[in-house]
Parts: sequence; structure tokens; C-alpha cells
Amino acid sequence: MKKCLVPAALLAASLSASAAPEIDCAVFPPQATSLYILPYEVGTAWDIYATTEHYRGANQGVGSYAIDFVMPIGTKVLASRNGEVVSIQASFKDGNSEDLKENYVFIKHSDGTVARYFHLRYDGVLVQQGDQVVAGEVIGLSGNTGQSGGPHLHFDVQRCGPNLPPHYNRLPCGQTVPLTFKNTTEHSCGLTTGKKYTALQFNE
Repeated sequence: MKKCLVPAALLAASLSASAAPEIDCAVFPPQATSLYILPYEVGTAWDIYATTEHYRGANQGVGSYAIDFVMPIGTKVLASRNGEVVSIQASFKDGNSEDLKENYVFIKHSDGTVARYFHLRYDGVLVQQGDQVVAGEVIGLSGNTGQSGGPHLHFDVQRCGPNLPPHYNRLPCGQTVPLTFKNTTEHSCGLTTGKKYTALQFNE
């Protein structure tokens, strides 16, 4: 598996986060009945750079359950769950390092939650607003746009929405939800920073 080193800027950003409260593992749904798959191709595995490290007390911890997957620019990004594409952005250049200038795909699910796939590459969105997608479908290519610090995919699911820029974190919709993924090894308390999780074959 090709390695992608964690950029120093990403490390610095993580260290600047306020300390997250202790996570209650009971809030994570059972993996066996999870509606989600890992957002990358079967047979691949990428470093988990940040999970609870996204916590910021200043915004009431809306990013508590977001996940960063460190991956090279151009890696295929898959829909993690069935849904409708409700917002896209694809015009920003990689390496711009500017907040609110990141490419993304937002997908709304049947229960009203919204999955967000951030920092996609320039012209790396492969779906259109209004498209219906299924779990495992390629929706984009990873990149390094916006205030990212290095090539990676930021993935989270918010309670409702979509919250569009500059109001990404507006409550109550902005709160992220705890996730498990049905197509990888056991992780009853969510994915763990510093580990890799191989995406396995899954049943619809």
C-alpha cells in the first residue's frame, strides 16, 4: 500500500485543538447493522489522522465525530451510504490553503442526515447536484483544497442540513453523529486515530 505521510501542518492543527471530552462508546451504533461503508475502494486502507481531535469547545463540539483519512490527491472517494447529492463545489485549486475555499460533495440520506466529503481535488467532483447515489459509488477524487494542511479526505455526517458555507457548523444541524462502518474490522468505539482500516467487500 502506498504511504502518504501526515503533513506537519496537519499535526500542528491537531495539537491546537482543545482537549476533547471522554467519548462514550455506547453512542456508536452496532457495526453489524451500520448503514455506512468506508469512503474508499475495497482492498485499500488509509491512515486515520484525526477523529475526536476535531473537537472544539468554541463551537460546542460540532466536529466531535468527524474523521480525516490521509490519502494522496486523486484517490477515488466513494459514497459511504445511499442518498441524494444536495450540494457540490469543484472549482477551487489544490494547495490554496484558504478557509471556505474547499471542494466537496454533500449527500443527504433518507433519515435527513447529511454526509460531507471535503477537500476534494480541483475538478474532482464526479456527481451532479440531484443525483441519486448508492453506497460504494465513486463520487469524487480526494485532494488538498481549502484549509487542509495536506492531502486528505475529511468525512463526517451531520444531523441535518445541508449547512452551506460559511455556515458549515451552524447548530442544530451542524452537530456530527457517531459512526461505525460495516465493511472493516471491529471498532465498537469508532475509528481510532493512528490506525488503518482496510475496506472489505460488503453486502447491500
